[in-house]
Amino acid sequence: MAEHLKTDEEKAEELRAWWRENGISVVAGVGLAIAGLFGWQYWQEHQIKSAESASLLYSKSKQTTSHDEAVQYMTELQEDYPSTPYAAMAMLESAKNYAAEGDYANAAGSLHWVAENTKEAEYRDVARLRLARVLLADNKADEALALVDQGDYPAAYESLREELRGDIYAAKNENDKARAAYQRAIVTNSDSASDLIQLKLDNLPEDRKA
Repeated sequence: MAEHLKTDEEKAEELRAWWRENGISVVAGVGLAIAGLFGWQYWQEHQIKSAESASLLYSKSKQTTSHDEAVQYMTELQEDYPSTPYAAMAMLESAKNYAAEGDYANAAGSLHWVAENTKEAEYRDVARLRLARVLLADNKADEALALVDQGDYPAAYESLREELRGDIYAAKNENDKARAAYQRAIVTNSDSASDLIQLKLDNLPEDRKA
């Protein structure tokens, strides 16, 4: 029957039939959409609260003068908020303090944690380079070199990477390789740090020829 010839009752019956056939799926779809909306809002609120809590812990770890309290705050960040930037920043700070005290084992542990757990590429790259330098300071030049050679680094870190590679080769008394690395570091460097690299380069002795 043509649509314009149907009575209101016939149209109503067709609508009731369609609803009996499709009503459950329509209700379910609407319910899922609503649940998804509230789920997304909950996730966003949870992320905001986590970031605020992590930020507070990080601030406390920086402000306290107690070593034990600082360790406690950093441990909480590691365990409860490992994916936040604040956990990475706290562990980088922890590594810096350990290295300054000559505690290379704990410094390496903190940096390794950042490299393995952070979602921030910048912190991961910084942690890897600092870990290589800590390994070098701990007389583990081969491990440091393997880490520097491993993977790709952004162009912004290339000069630091080459300078570190030069330091490692110099420590291994492989001066020709150190010289080449320092030269690459100078070429890729865009600030005044190139003066220090040049000084390292000038102070390298010549490799002994067989």
